[in-house]
Parts: sequence; C-alpha cells; structure tokens
Amino acid sequence: MIQVIPPTARQKEIELQVTARHRKNETDAVKRHCRRKTRDKPKPDGVLIRKLMNQSKLRPRDLAKKVKIKSDQLQKIFRGVGTDQQILDCIAEFFGVESKHITK
Repeated sequence: MIQVIPPTARQKEIELQVTARHRKNETDAVKRHCRRKTRDKPKPDGVLIRKLMNQSKLRPRDLAKKVKIKSDQLQKIFRGVGTDQQILDCIAEFFGVESKHITK
C-alpha cells in the first residue's frame, strides 16, 4: 500500500503560481505568433532591392533622395516590412523594373 502525503499550503501556493505563469506564457506566445501589423500592404523583397542598388552603385541615402522617401522607410523596405504600394512603384520605376518583381 502506497501512502500519499498531502501537499502543504506553501507547496500548493507555489504550484498555483507556476501553473498561472505557464498559462500566461502560452497565451502570450499565441498572440505573438499570430500578430502581423501590415496585413494589407505588400512585402518588398529587400535583398533584391539591395542587389539592384549595388549594381547601380547607389547608397541608401542616395536612393531615398531620388525616390523622395525617408531613409527609415528605406531601411524597413530592406528588412521586408510591408509598405505602401506607391513607394514600391517609385522604386521599381527608378530601377526600370515592374513592381511585381520587387515584391514577395
């Protein structure tokens, strides 16, 4: 016969804290996984834009001046964050390609 010793009040309290923390982390992970800020905006192919810049020997600030956007917007484009279609059209027009080729 196995004898089971009931947990003390402190042990029950610790167990409740641990399970509550675990549940909170699960819900946070689900929220982080499903969230995306720019659902309706196209995602640019930053690697391709960077290659086009290197071929034409442009710096990011030069491209930003010629396309008339801020440099922080250009950095977001390099990272592949969704941006406005008008900006991508201007970049595509500058490089002489279609805008569908520089989007993912």
